[in-house]
Amino acid sequence: MQHKVKQHFSEACNEYENEAQIQKETAKRLAASLEPWKLILPDGPILEFGAGTGFFTSELIELFPGRELVVSDISDEMLNCCKDKFSKMNGDKIQFRLIDAEEFEFREESFSMIAGNFVVQWFNDPAKTLADMVKALKPGGLLLTAFPGSETFPEWKDHCYSLGLPYTGNPLPDTEELVIKLSMGPTEVDFYEDSRTVEFDDAYAFFKHFRQIGASVKLHEKQLGIKQLRLLIDHWNRSVSDKVSVTWHLVFLVVKKDL
Repeated sequence: MQHKVKQHFSEACNEYENEAQIQKETAKRLAASLEPWKLILPDGPILEFGAGTGFFTSELIELFPGRELVVSDISDEMLNCCKDKFSKMNGDKIQFRLIDAEEFEFREESFSMIAGNFVVQWFNDPAKTLADMVKALKPGGLLLTAFPGSETFPEWKDHCYSLGLPYTGNPLPDTEELVIKLSMGPTEVDFYEDSRTVEFDDAYAFFKHFRQIGASVKLHEKQLGIKQLRLLIDHWNRSVSDKVSVTWHLVFLVVKKDL
């Protein structure tokens, strides 16, 4: 399944930079949430997983000048984009590595922080992968991530249900489940949830945006036929007087490994 994710995001690399505005916003919010923590992180390198085109990478370089930083992604194209932007920054303290976070063998107590922006939703088993990351933290280290939660896209879901069509968006992480599972180790877990609504000219523009940023890759077999998709778009457009609104349920999660 991950090869499909890699392919879609590799193809979207050029457009992602301009189109992924929600992802850019959450990167800045993640960086702001790090302010109280940055002075108490243990020594050691920082790992960023799923760096994309570097929205959060740039924040990390600014927050931790001189700190060893491993920038990783599953896509060669995305990683090359980061190399082009950041390889001459932060001295010789930045590495770029092609990593599939679900397959990577994390070495225990090897990182002071592991962080990822808008990536967790692509994991087959988010709780297991994040738990593996926690094991790789040094005592006092942080796991920090933001992702769209299970209540994302209520408008899309409602229009599908009203038409008797299957909702074909990917299943998204359940916050409560993640928090419970990550709290079972020697950890302190905290999270914050809110929502962000974006307006599009019409429903077609929303689905086009989804495709442009590589997020249209399906992690399941459900899909609509062309006639069904047209029916959904027409129904959605007729239900509004002007713009189409779409809501993201945003989750910000921090896990601190006990000393």
